[in-house]
Amino acid sequence: MPEDEVDADIPLYRSEPGLTAVVVKCHLGHLAARETFEAVGGCPYCNHTPGERIAALRTKRLANRARPSKKTAKPDATFATVVEEGVEAVRRASVVKFTLGDIALDVAPLHEAHIQGIRPLVELAEALDIPSSTLTRYRRVAAAWPHEKRDSRASWSVHAILAGHPDRFHLIKQPPPGSKREWTCQEARNAMRQSGS
Repeated sequence: MPEDEVDADIPLYRSEPGLTAVVVKCHLGHLAARETFEAVGGCPYCNHTPGERIAALRTKRLANRARPSKKTAKPDATFATVVEEGVEAVRRASVVKFTLGDIALDVAPLHEAHIQGIRPLVELAEALDIPSSTLTRYRRVAAAWPHEKRDSRASWSVHAILAGHPDRFHLIKQPPPGSKREWTCQEARNAMRQSGS
């Protein structure tokens, strides 16, 4: 029965002296006496049956159940293999963070007045379901590192640490001497301390 055809005068709790009605809930949360559900053939408000509630709860429970993590490393994988996979995951995460920062810059350029720039940024963060402070940080780092100045060998975190360094564009291209890999977060922090920034 469509919602507009539901009789609004149907009593929700039928009780006789000394008796209390058994209350059931539809999957949208409406409460009604079991007798009312049975008389109407469903929820008197939205026409959903108690069985639909059980099915909806079961579906929700299955969806919320923790899924086993996909392990890309084989059980006999060496530590070096695991590190390689981790480095690739960090690289992909860096690309995502820079992409979100670039999108935030398009929506709210840094040169706009504070209130005019913040409102669209907050709306974008809500639409993306991420904290606005996170999106603001991604935007700040993306603004400090134009596309042509970013180094794909360094993680987003290294770029974030070096974002305030006055000579960051030159610095990112020259990892510290004795470094096994490219920049690490600790080396970037040390460089910031040495510069006094």
